[in-house]
Amino acid sequence: MSLSKGTNFRRQPIKAFGQIVLNSIIQLLKNFWALILFIFIKSDGQRDSNDNLIYLIVPVFIAIKSILDYLFFRFKITEEEIQVKSGIFSRKQVTLAMHKVQSVHINQSWIQKFLNISELSFDSPGSSEPEITIQLSQKEANEIMAFVLDNKQNESKDEELIEDELISELSFKDLLKLGITSNHLETLFILIALGFSLINNIKDFFDDFESLMEESTNKFLQSSFVLIAISILAILAIAILVSLVRTIVAYINSKITKNIQGFKVSKGFINRSQKLLPFNKVQYISWKTNWLQKKISMYVFEFHTIGAVEIKDTFKIKTPITSEKTLKKLANSYLPNIPEQFENSLRMHSSFWLRNFFFIGILPVLIFGIPLFLMLTDKSMLLLFSLPPVYFGLYYFSYYKKFLFSWNKDMLNIKTGAFGKEIIVLKWEKIQSVKISQNLFQQRKSLANLTIHTAGGTIIVPFIPLNAAQSLQNIALFKVETSLMKWH
Repeated sequence: MSLSKGTNFRRQPIKAFGQIVLNSIIQLLKNFWALILFIFIKSDGQRDSNDNLIYLIVPVFIAIKSILDYLFFRFKITEEEIQVKSGIFSRKQVTLAMHKVQSVHINQSWIQKFLNISELSFDSPGSSEPEITIQLSQKEANEIMAFVLDNKQNESKDEELIEDELISELSFKDLLKLGITSNHLETLFILIALGFSLINNIKDFFDDFESLMEESTNKFLQSSFVLIAISILAILAIAILVSLVRTIVAYINSKITKNIQGFKVSKGFINRSQKLLPFNKVQYISWKTNWLQKKISMYVFEFHTIGAVEIKDTFKIKTPITSEKTLKKLANSYLPNIPEQFENSLRMHSSFWLRNFFFIGILPVLIFGIPLFLMLTDKSMLLLFSLPPVYFGLYYFSYYKKFLFSWNKDMLNIKTGAFGKEIIVLKWEKIQSVKISQNLFQQRKSLANLTIHTAGGTIIVPFIPLNAAQSLQNIALFKVETSLMKWH
């Protein structure tokens, strides 16, 4: 494909204005949702003339902001670069060379699907989020994505592009399996964080809020053990249900295709997204599963690309897969013939799990448990405080037993995980630097942490013998200096 977009800056299609209005509304709600909610829930006796004025000001503000955002956003796409000019009072211009493009994303929300437009995003190394985001027609977005992929592989210019090969596709049954076996603790922590955020935002609208919260907390702590246990189980059930819904929404219509140039990952129904990844941008790969997912051969596979540490999770290239065959096919695309067993391997020293178990599992319980023992009237509540030491003891012991660091002449292989399993595969030539660090305890035991830096993230190998860490550092430096391959 040859881009013929001209040399002049142009605006986004007029259909994009609908999405711009929606973005303005969402931004307003994010910043002032508590105030707006308070105004709407006021009783008639509390309302005054200023409230009616707000009903007029808010729509006018959204309309003016949307119009200005549309008019002052201009872009230009050529075969060499992408340029964007934006801003009303503070003008901003971003230029991104085509050869610097790390990956390309096409996202389509429900309103964009209705308007037949898509959001085209470009990543570059070191950016914490897509540097350039443009709304275009679906056809034009697909054309530009295809052009960027063609441009990333110069050798493919003389080759005939073959049809995309389907690598993996999730059925609804697969989605249910993934949702039921996903990490529900993560969802639980998100719900807890949302709860605290809600409390923090509404506390100013109630008189004597702190006293009300203190009284409610005391009543809950003084209630029976059965009631507290039922409450905890109810919260866990809600977390599991929310986790299931999140998984289905996130991965519905998930598909991976491959051609001679790279991978294309697409997913979503209401909010549709496509992610483009050239082969040479992959720094290392990993896949993980928990004990239940392992029973049904389900994994979450991730391509770690340049700048992956800074990129938001939404834009990371990860996807669930449902068979060992698909897993091997994806892994072999990065490095063929990954062995099951390695001649060289290392395990962590047992002090890793013992120290973490004490400092994270036991010590906090001792610090907070003694004051609570004196405060609580129902001593059976203290049984709940036995759970953290048990959990962290099992977690770190399992992590220590499963951790295995292996290598051969081509690659590094790390098997890790606690209640699940994660495998990391890294080519030697993708390493940027290796660092050895020791704390006082490790110095006495001749142990060290080996930190491997890549453009796609950092890998830490903790509590291994110092002489082994030094030997691996020397091997890594030799491999990097003698390799003819580029890390990017």
